[in-house]
Amino acid sequence: MKKLWLEVDVSGTLGDDAWVDLEQPKGFIDGGITKESSQSGCNHPIDLPHSEGEWREAWVQIEDLHVEDAIRFYKEKERVLSVETDA
Repeated sequence: MKKLWLEVDVSGTLGDDAWVDLEQPKGFIDGGITKESSQSGCNHPIDLPHSEGEWREAWVQIEDLHVEDAIRFYKEKERVLSVETDA
């Protein structure tokens, strides 16, 4: 099992909706928004949508066999700004 790190664009969405609505690839085991997220300037009330340019860091566990496909899959998603792997 490998871990991927994603930067997810949350602009215009509420809370973690951008993550929840993100389709997951074959081989997906688990994932979520990090609690101590390297988010970009999220300092508004929770009931207001995220501002333009806001993003959240997410982690994803993928079966070893599907890591390369998962990286390609996420890079094609409009809301995924970047994808990195654990070494």
